[in-house]
Amino acid sequence: MNVLLLEASPRRKGSTAALAKALVEGLGGAAKVKEVFLHDLHIRPCSACNSCRTRAGIYCAFDDDMQPLYPEFIRADLVVMATPVYWWSVSAQLKLFIDRLYGLNGEEHPERFRGKRLAVLMAHGDEKPCSGAKGALRMFEEIAQYTGMNLVGEMEYSSGSREAADAPQALAEARTLGARLAAATGPAA
Repeated sequence: MNVLLLEASPRRKGSTAALAKALVEGLGGAAKVKEVFLHDLHIRPCSACNSCRTRAGIYCAFDDDMQPLYPEFIRADLVVMATPVYWWSVSAQLKLFIDRLYGLNGEEHPERFRGKRLAVLMAHGDEKPCSGAKGALRMFEEIAQYTGMNLVGEMEYSSGSREAADAPQALAEARTLGARLAAATGPAA
């Protein structure tokens, strides 16, 4: 199973990163994981030029760090999006990536999305329940429905003032999610 793990926090050692690491541990040897730390990349925002629709043979007119991520996304059986919750949504780093998926032209090439499994990790500093995490999850549900992807797992960690690295129960939950995703290698029904 090919896994594309998108870490979308600016902090390499924050709660989002700790949960992502635990999820990878849970996947075990059943997966080939490509980890991408989005904060280190230069990904321009979509300019709505529609070159991806009008120029043959390109995903996007921008020659930036998104270009090598298109084939990684297409190749992935499972995409894990790990993000902090900022302002009732995902981080800017993840939003840039999601917006640029427009370049895959899912309308003409639904096979680039359809049947792909999607899992989401969200961390935030608020206490449960967090309306921001609910809003972000709703976005992921809509994306899955529109693209034909299968939302197969999600985890929300409410830290209050405690980093996930210091929360054994949260790390165990992320490992369990990883193991469940590894055990179900086919698309969700």
